[in-house]
Amino acid sequence: MTLKHSHRVYTCLLISAITVLLSLLPRPAYAHGFGERYDLPVPLYLYLFGAAAAIVFSFIIIVLFLKAKSVKDDYPRVNLLRWRIFRLLPSPYLTLPIKVLSVGVFFLVISAGLFGNQRYDLNIAPTLVWVIWWVGLAYVSALIGNVWSVLNPWRIIFEWSEKLYRQLGLGDTLSIQRKYPQEWGYWPAFLLFLIFSWIELVYSDSSSPLRIAQISLMYSIVTLGGMFIFGKNQWLRYGEAFSVTFGLLSKFAPTEIRITSPSTCKECSNLCIDLDNTCLDCIDCFRHAPREKRELNLRPFAVGLLRNEFVSPSKTIFVVLLLSTVAFDGLTATPVWGKLFNTMFSFLENVTLIGTLCLISLPVLFTMLYATTCSFMKNLAAIRMPVMGICQKFIYSLIPIALAYHLAHFLSYLLIQGQRIIPIASDPFGLGWDLFSTASFSINIAIVNAKFAWITAVIAIVLGHMIAVYLAHFIAIRLLRNQQRALNSQYPMLVLMIAYTVTSLWIIAQPIVEHPTG
Repeated sequence: MTLKHSHRVYTCLLISAITVLLSLLPRPAYAHGFGERYDLPVPLYLYLFGAAAAIVFSFIIIVLFLKAKSVKDDYPRVNLLRWRIFRLLPSPYLTLPIKVLSVGVFFLVISAGLFGNQRYDLNIAPTLVWVIWWVGLAYVSALIGNVWSVLNPWRIIFEWSEKLYRQLGLGDTLSIQRKYPQEWGYWPAFLLFLIFSWIELVYSDSSSPLRIAQISLMYSIVTLGGMFIFGKNQWLRYGEAFSVTFGLLSKFAPTEIRITSPSTCKECSNLCIDLDNTCLDCIDCFRHAPREKRELNLRPFAVGLLRNEFVSPSKTIFVVLLLSTVAFDGLTATPVWGKLFNTMFSFLENVTLIGTLCLISLPVLFTMLYATTCSFMKNLAAIRMPVMGICQKFIYSLIPIALAYHLAHFLSYLLIQGQRIIPIASDPFGLGWDLFSTASFSINIAIVNAKFAWITAVIAIVLGHMIAVYLAHFIAIRLLRNQQRALNSQYPMLVLMIAYTVTSLWIIAQPIVEHPTG
């Protein structure tokens, strides 16, 4: 895509978002949110109508400005390594202390969980894992870049162990290098992420420091064992759930690492070359490439989701799982969930079982909905490929929706609960210490309010769906190379985006209730 067209389309999308906000003139109404009363300036149905109208408006603008001749896989980027100060970023003098800190924090979580105070609000483990790491790092991955590839403690521990193994003269690699079964695809990462989501959203003891430590140790055995059997790169690519998750989110980010010499990648077991013979975001190739062949680029947001790469069925389902679990977390905080839970409880009388069934059902429902949409796309545009193939081609266009809902649902949680790290850092074990003289710090819950949470949610969700519409249309033109067929294919996707938008805003607007599966 040329810089001229990219700038024009992004500007139009921004104007569309502003149109939504300008359309919401004050009128008395009422809605709940964020644990307190907040009077919306207009009735909720007008917000939903305005958001849907903005999606349609952005779709019209995209159709008018995004033509087949302007769709190119190249995009504007600036190599930061041209400047000396940025060359320090990949330097061991900077990365080594970061890695030491990452491993140190990892062992701190386990030690605090095993030996510290078991009150979740006094122990550092719950705050570090659920707030700072899971919620915070998702934002960092999407808005800055894939820092998890550097911070991943399991990767660091394995690499250090392998280096020691070589220095002792015991061999070249710590792995026995069994061939990774091709039919497994991303299913190991899918299964591990599903278990993680179950622990977060259903398991009643998820905030227990002891359980967090035990689960971390079990996951460490699985991850280090996978790297030992199949090799570091293969397991991190297919089996390590968070490398896959944060890697997907970072495709939205405005940074990338690029290797300008694909010959460097011939010895890489990461299968990092895409269909355009380009190597992006492979940290192993970046380490081994000559300095003059390495780039650390700034790029427009979301263009990484347009990368021309093969997406397997298992990775497609993984993205659907990522989207549905965030939606599930929001849904379980609504009165509708309370009514559904009470109905199911009259039959099953098991809180965990009900939560588990619903958690599994939602990705199935999302998959059916997405596959149905792709089936309509196939018929309307006469696309000559299986429905699953269409699902694979367009799946990355859903990632901005997952990001938008993550931002809408968790930002206030991060800003308020994240403050706990300040006092807990002085007393990580909950034993009455005051290492940094911050133990008496009080959380400021007034830092955000219901109005801030609602406005942030509206902006994030509407912008996220606009970007998703743009990505889907771009992919359609690149795939079909015909303006009219591409347009025909996008009508079902537009309906899906509107449905996602309205549903997401409706969930956010519901009164927050206590639910049994948290």
